Amino acid sequence: MTPEILDFTANSAALPLMLLIAGLLILLLPLFVRRLNGAQGFIAAGALIAMAFFFRRPPAAEVALFNGALVLNPLSAYLWAFATAALGLVVLLSLARQAAPDESQGEYYFLLFMAAIGLMVLVAAGDLFTAFIALELLSLPVYALAGIRRSKPGLEAAYKYFMLGAFGSGMTVLGIAVLNALYPALSFAALKAGPASPLALAGFLLVISGFAFKTALVPFHMWVPDAYEGAPTPVAAFMGAAVKAGGVIVLWRLFHLFDGGPVIRIFWWLAAITVTFANLAALAQSGLKRLLAYSSVAHAGYLAVAFFGGRQGAEAVLYYLPVYAMATIGAFAVAAALETDEKGPRIEDLAGLAKARPWLAGAMAAFMFSLAGVPPLAGFFAKFYAFAGAVNSGYTGLVVLAVIMSAVSMYYYLKVTVVMYMKPAASEQVYEAPGLAEAVIALMAAGVLLAGVFSKPLLAIASNAARYF
Repeated sequence: MTPEILDFTANSAALPLMLLIAGLLILLLPLFVRRLNGAQGFIAAGALIAMAFFFRRPPAAEVALFNGALVLNPLSAYLWAFATAALGLVVLLSLARQAAPDESQGEYYFLLFMAAIGLMVLVAAGDLFTAFIALELLSLPVYALAGIRRSKPGLEAAYKYFMLGAFGSGMTVLGIAVLNALYPALSFAALKAGPASPLALAGFLLVISGFAFKTALVPFHMWVPDAYEGAPTPVAAFMGAAVKAGGVIVLWRLFHLFDGGPVIRIFWWLAAITVTFANLAALAQSGLKRLLAYSSVAHAGYLAVAFFGGRQGAEAVLYYLPVYAMATIGAFAVAAALETDEKGPRIEDLAGLAKARPWLAGAMAAFMFSLAGVPPLAGFFAKFYAFAGAVNSGYTGLVVLAVIMSAVSMYYYLKVTVVMYMKPAASEQVYEAPGLAEAVIALMAAGVLLAGVFSKPLLAIASNAARYF
């Protein structure tokens, strides 16, 4: 290896190791220090700042570690930067709006860091077995995080999210067992030939179903809105922005193992049903977190549409993920700033926000319009690139359906904006967003605007990473 590749590999390996050490330190610190006064959160933030100095521009060469179990390249570097940024924003939001009881702060940040390590391994996995281990490392901490408050809504969210994950994990491991009996290796490269028999097709479908649970594609989305609603708002933001990304990346790799046939048609129907059902179901929601949950499901459908765009679709997916994450984390940050109970604010609770806190309402409107795909915000370009690739590949019918459903989504996104600007508050309310929450909201609002107006730099980085899909 050249010195450049060695330097990149060493620094890349240090990133999850730093997360592990920081997580263990945060977990064990209460054994030695009695009164921490929220120090765990600041240690977590400090560790993430330190990690920023270990990021290096990746070389063009690809590095395989552990006999190909992990693959380091510009794609994994891009996704690791995305995962670290999402984790950092969630940590800041957690400092602003405490997501766990005082006695569970160590466990909270430890679990958050372990989930981030699982996500980093998942997006860099070189084979299905490693992807499954990483999926479990990502999922198990999130189950615990959903119920870390030990309240009735939180425990219900944790139970339902665990049941979803258990179904997904069971399908995944069964599919991997079937494929392992048929293929000498489980690497994505070795599986490129696709199913050679009905038994192999069954194995692939089981694995795809398992990761579809994690991505929340319809009909595998069951209880996802309940899990988002009952989980602490920072945890729901992490689930929507980061956890979903891991499932999307693996599904993309599985999709491109096939050049056609029944599996591609199944993906077509998954995308079509997801964008249709999620947007129609979101119309009836009155809770802000439930609306954002169905929005998350709908955007999983839009990402599935991008799968059909070939190389252009790969670029669109990698551009879409950070753009969607910024709008989602920003919207959940507003929900966290305004919530008075664990289930978050109702949409009607935002009445009069434009008069009481004009900039907060403006930021929320920017998030809603970006999710809806209104130019010149980044969400418009994300959908444009996703849909354009699929049209160029001949899937015009699927794109027409996605565009129609995107237009339907304007209703419920606009409903939030209309309530903020057009409806007076039922009573005099004092909106006191914590300072760090305001910082996250302002940063994300700037992000969805700048990533839209100046979309080419981010798209260029995504294009370079997409060559390694």
